[in-house]
Amino acid sequence: MPNPPGDPREHDMTDHMVTRLRPVQLDDLADDAYRRRRSMDLANAFETPRPPLQTRRITLSQRRPLFLIAGTAVAGLAAAAIIVPGLVSGDAGSGNGRSTAPSASAPGPQTTRLDAHSVLLAAADTAAREPATTGRYWYTLERVTSRVGRIVTKPGKGREPKVQELPFTASVSTSQESWTARSPEDRTRTITGIDFKTAFDSPADEAKWRAMGAPPLTLHTGGSTKPQINNYDEPMRFIIGQQQVTMADLAKLPTTEAGLDKELKRRYRADVNDPKYPYEGSYLQYVWGAAQDLLAGPVTPGTRAALYRVLADQPGLTVAGKVTDPFGRPGIAIEMSGKNASVPSDSAATFQLIMDPGTGRLLAYQAIGDGSKPLLTEAYKTMGWTNGLDARP
Repeated sequence: MPNPPGDPREHDMTDHMVTRLRPVQLDDLADDAYRRRRSMDLANAFETPRPPLQTRRITLSQRRPLFLIAGTAVAGLAAAAIIVPGLVSGDAGSGNGRSTAPSASAPGPQTTRLDAHSVLLAAADTAAREPATTGRYWYTLERVTSRVGRIVTKPGKGREPKVQELPFTASVSTSQESWTARSPEDRTRTITGIDFKTAFDSPADEAKWRAMGAPPLTLHTGGSTKPQINNYDEPMRFIIGQQQVTMADLAKLPTTEAGLDKELKRRYRADVNDPKYPYEGSYLQYVWGAAQDLLAGPVTPGTRAALYRVLADQPGLTVAGKVTDPFGRPGIAIEMSGKNASVPSDSAATFQLIMDPGTGRLLAYQAIGDGSKPLLTEAYKTMGWTNGLDARP
């Protein structure tokens, strides 16, 4: 929430006069100039060509939902998106990812390669300057694209559905709009199945699909291929680690790096020591998961900035460079690699958070295996507060 204006009598008379004489537009111009300068600085840092991204093999399972309804997963993308299981073997990379040595080819600002630490701190600085706003609903428009490697079949009445591996490769994409109510007394709404599309890797893959009877490839989309409005009267529950939290809890998260780091470590220890479902990942992986969810959620600018700073202090992150998200927006990708305990020890995954350096906003999240296409992409077209169902920021 914005700080309330102070009583003018608390200020020195000279300061009060100077404030009144200064043009009102000056602060706005300074903010605009800052954002332009920050964006240019970060863009210049990535002019040096980087080596192509190396990808690795990995398997997938169902991704935990971003938020829950009274303990039940929300229908649609939030419940149907996917992630790599585990990420539990050892550290998620080597080194601290903070080398700031300039390129040896030609000295100067154009050839300096920023490390993940510097980029995340810059994003934190930018995010902290955003005005704190609120509203009745937190709105998001996201698009999820996932690789399809299997389908659910219906063997017959009274028999359990089976999962069938596919002899072809394809991707499915669909969008979802969400209006998540801030008050537990208000209704939450989602529109799922927006602009559902299937893309095959080759004509031969599509031919194999048709030879199978063209089964619906909806395992990772909640089964929705056409727009569907869903209304929920139960309060929403978000996720930090393995625990549910309310929107009110998110609003109370610390806004300083030290405070948020302390809170996340408290939650991390609790999840690690959970007697039924102990969390087996590293603290880096825990913070990464929190960032993946909370940076697209209704947290304050202070908490968003603090989360970037906590993430910046974690070892093992690298900068993948300048990328373009599925909506064609330019961004900078921060990357984490991690082994997967459910597959052979030489198998690993690469995960990316794609940020807009000009605003500090999360543009997309990606999980990458071997091959030229990501296994999962979650891109956030729009997010922000609004005051009415079906109203958009």
